[in-house]
Amino acid sequence: MIIPAIINFITAILIVIFAIKTSGIIIDDFLQNFETASSDKTMHSFIEGLLLLVIRASVFFLYLKVYRYIALISLAPLFAFISSKVQTIDTGTIAIPCTSKYLLNCTRGIRIALRNFVLEVLLTILVLVIFFLITWILPLAPIAILILESYFMGYAMADYRNEHFNLSIKESRKVINGYLGLVLGNGLFFNIIILIPLLGVLFAPVLALVASGLSLNYVEKRKSILCNSDQSTLMMAKS
Repeated sequence: MIIPAIINFITAILIVIFAIKTSGIIIDDFLQNFETASSDKTMHSFIEGLLLLVIRASVFFLYLKVYRYIALISLAPLFAFISSKVQTIDTGTIAIPCTSKYLLNCTRGIRIALRNFVLEVLLTILVLVIFFLITWILPLAPIAILILESYFMGYAMADYRNEHFNLSIKESRKVINGYLGLVLGNGLFFNIIILIPLLGVLFAPVLALVASGLSLNYVEKRKSILCNSDQSTLMMAKS
């Protein structure tokens, strides 16, 4: 867990620096052009302070979204290795060592992270537009965005586990959507743990990856037992 923690910590520091500088540039430009119709200095200061808070919060929100995917991309090689090792220990299935396959696993993780990032941004924009058009449900917007973020993060983590069993991306998506609640829960776990100062940044990604793999294994085993099957539904997906 040490190497992913170091990489993730460096990534988080860089993102914070960029977020501070970006918000500073936007705020400086805003203050040079900010005017209000009100002649009341108190009201002017209040409106200015509120808008500055909104700008800084919006910039940090955007960078937090970017940070999660930069972490997924930069950690893809380690995640492919860690996930495979977890599955070998937990299920006894050993992936055949192959450099080309390992590189393919890494690029698959990067592709899924980029795809999920684009989809999440587009859906987030759509959600915000809908909620601003229907203003009475606007307070629910943060919950809807959190659900979206949790799904896509849980999806990315679960796919590493499915890839170990040689499922294609299409087959992996089918399995993941079959356990939608579990995937959302794992993604939510990450989004909560990441908020813990320092420890969250260091260990949340690896913990979420391991938790996703083990929890999916558990529900698959339970489903096999309940269905009186000697073979898990995941392994049967390839047949």
